[in-house]
Amino acid sequence: MEHVRPPSFRKSPEPVGIARLLWLLARREAIAKLSSFWFFLVASVVCLTAFLYGFGFERTFETETVLVTSDPLAALNMAVIAFLGLVLGLRLSTCLSGEREHRTLEVLLVGPVPWSAVILSKFLAELGVLAALVAIYGLYLLIAQPLGGGVIGVGDAASLLSTLLFVLPVMAVGLLVSAWARSVRGAVVLYLALIVLLVAFEGALGALKTMPSEDMSLASLFLRAGLDTVAPVIQLVSPVSQLASMVERMFTQDPVRVKDAVAAVVLCAVMLAAAPVVARLRGAQG
Repeated sequence: MEHVRPPSFRKSPEPVGIARLLWLLARREAIAKLSSFWFFLVASVVCLTAFLYGFGFERTFETETVLVTSDPLAALNMAVIAFLGLVLGLRLSTCLSGEREHRTLEVLLVGPVPWSAVILSKFLAELGVLAALVAIYGLYLLIAQPLGGGVIGVGDAASLLSTLLFVLPVMAVGLLVSAWARSVRGAVVLYLALIVLLVAFEGALGALKTMPSEDMSLASLFLRAGLDTVAPVIQLVSPVSQLASMVERMFTQDPVRVKDAVAAVVLCAVMLAAAPVVARLRGAQG
């Protein structure tokens, strides 16, 4: 009797877990971003800013006697972190809209990749870029010593880590804008307009609060009262208010409060949770 081989069944591949899926997508995005000319350009701008700040700092001591009673890196750290947050937020505002415009988002979503994984992986990739840029900036401070030899220590360079949480909402709002926009141009305009409006609100509110009531006109008093009324609601959902609190602490030299850091993380998480819902409603086509 002839021996007949039993039929062989090819084992179907196991489904990829969400953690590995996020890792694969985020790694692909991060490698492309870290090897781009844009990354080296931004890193050069950050280091050049530190050099110019240090040059002005040293020139001040050459021309006059100054007593430094606060952290000399506070203003520089604030400017660099805010700049990186806004730039990375602008890049995130074009990530989904760019793929939607070029019809590559449809191809990605055909496979077993949910909206949430696509969106979260892009945010994680930008977090990796932010960490790399901050590391380059910190190493430049330690190696180049732009404020003078021995002025900056490891603790001084590490002090900027406490401010990183406050730029996460600015980056997350860029991703939320990208989930809504259908084109890169529309995403950039919407993101910049939103940031400018929120900055104008914070600036106007701060300026009106510093003015004495007896020197203000009736219209200015009504405007200040109106802004004070809506300020708690707007500042609760505004990513710019987190940057404003960071600037305020720079002037007051107050330490980072736990509730402020938690509020920034919660606001970022809410925006990241809303982005897949918005993207699903808008669809993958441009």
